[in-house]
Amino acid sequence: MDPALPAGAPALERVHFQDMTVDFGATRAVDNFSLAMLPGEIVGLLGHNGAGKSTVLNVATGAVAPTGGSFAVDGVEVPRGSSPRAFAELGVTVVHQEPALAKNLSVFDNLELGRSRKGGRDARRHTARAVLSKVGAGIDLDRPVSTLSLGQRQLVDLARGVMEGEIKVLLLDEPTAALGAQETAALHGLIREFAAAGTAVIYVSHRLPDILDVCTRIVVMSGGRQIIDRPAAGITARDLAQALAPGISKPELTDTSKDKTAIELPFGSSRIQARTGEVVGLFGMASGEQFSLLEDLYGVGRPMTGVLLDGEAYQPAKPLDALRRGIHYVPADRERDGLLPTVSAKMNVLLPWLSHMGAGWWVGGAGKGMYSGSRNELNVHGPTGEEPIAEFSGGNRQKHLLARWMFPKRPRLLLLAQPTQGVDFGAKVDIVRALRRLAAEGTTALVASAESDEIASMCDRSYVIYKDRLRELRGQKVSDENLLESLLSLAAGNEPDPTTVPFKDSDRKQLP
Repeated sequence: MDPALPAGAPALERVHFQDMTVDFGATRAVDNFSLAMLPGEIVGLLGHNGAGKSTVLNVATGAVAPTGGSFAVDGVEVPRGSSPRAFAELGVTVVHQEPALAKNLSVFDNLELGRSRKGGRDARRHTARAVLSKVGAGIDLDRPVSTLSLGQRQLVDLARGVMEGEIKVLLLDEPTAALGAQETAALHGLIREFAAAGTAVIYVSHRLPDILDVCTRIVVMSGGRQIIDRPAAGITARDLAQALAPGISKPELTDTSKDKTAIELPFGSSRIQARTGEVVGLFGMASGEQFSLLEDLYGVGRPMTGVLLDGEAYQPAKPLDALRRGIHYVPADRERDGLLPTVSAKMNVLLPWLSHMGAGWWVGGAGKGMYSGSRNELNVHGPTGEEPIAEFSGGNRQKHLLARWMFPKRPRLLLLAQPTQGVDFGAKVDIVRALRRLAAEGTTALVASAESDEIASMCDRSYVIYKDRLRELRGQKVSDENLLESLLSLAAGNEPDPTTVPFKDSDRKQLP
């Protein structure tokens, strides 16, 4: 057990998976998994997409019944086949990456869903306010959930668990995937408070710095099995990256920069530029201005003026205008804005291009070859292309959305909103390599993100954005530390850097 447990912690295990096995038909998703946790432990659960992490969480909430083994809370084994309600009554709470809330209802109505309503409405509202305050969410009870940010929805989801009673086991599935640095720090503070009160926390994330910041113990899964279980003290992000993807290093950025400016757009009192074959980052806060810029360029946001595309005026009124000019857009929310879950994987990739290619292309070998080539470019794993996209893991669904806009028809300008959000380290490397190959062929890319490591791993240059302020970083200066420092500096009101000299090939970052 973790030697850093709180002093005086009870010897009784708070949660115990014993020889857990889960089969889906002929596929073994979890294989003989065992994990015992004392009160106050925060376990970071890591692994590639499809490693079995989500299945473990689903077993712990009653969403999936195990094929073999047992699960116990405070020494009490939960009968196999128990309902999710039974798990919740035992003190198990889960916060999903996309909380399962009724968006058309108010915050208060969501907190009351599925609960017995004891006492008068005023008393219940008073309790609801107190619970929201406890989890750090100062949100109006009557506010529609549809108007909340992702971080606020996650806190409402957590508050629902608190209203059930004592949270003995807290399960977090990619809780910081769409959060900025300040929101992540606040969430981590809340997690530590729960742990100090005796809650056992299982934290699933692909963001290695977040895992190392808050977790006291690291468990890594591969192929449904547990391959690492050790205290977090002394483990580095590099150690974890190598454990998750041995032998994989950052790709070298090839020198594809040209003198020609591909896109130029006004921003505040400055201008943002990207040259042909260049990958340029737009880094800022979660839900920041960088994401709105991509929507504007794609014709789904605000009207734009003063934009030059290859030296010609560009003012899109709708996405079709952007597509006709060779501008493709990959949204951040693949499930809501990108993929069609019940449609085949192949159709999800090729659908926008069917009218351009003709019916014969689809039923013949050309469409099949195009889909197969897209899978190879992004190293997609999983079922065949004829299966629904919902059958693929999260990382491989993300690759399908990227494939749709990268390969059937090569873009002139590719707009990417957090393209590696929520994917494992190996999948991130696959995506970066595919993007660099596309850039080498002349595609220009703008990458909007709130994750500094995402920008640092794939971009030649980056603009740091805070409200109407702008700062530019180039080459080796595009690093986690410099991006975050620049963002904090802009937020503090420091003046942005003066306009820099024209971009040179020597500014390009060469990664090892």
